[in-house]
Amino acid sequence: MFQGPSTRKTFVVARKKCRQDVPTGVAEFPFQSIIVECALCGEKRRYLPSEVFLGRPDQLVARQKRTRGS
Repeated sequence: MFQGPSTRKTFVVARKKCRQDVPTGVAEFPFQSIIVECALCGEKRRYLPSEVFLGRPDQLVARQKRTRGS
């Protein structure tokens, strides 16, 4: 049976500079501000809980994260 792309969602933030959805790295919804590092530009920025949402990281971000980790 064919298994399509993962439909698993994670907590992400919309980067203000890159305009990409970047994973936050947290397993549960944050009730305090968190700092997220962009996989594309490497910039760290603080985000409020109201800016965190359940979604999927952009493909470009996921690809960049994999290549940096190798």
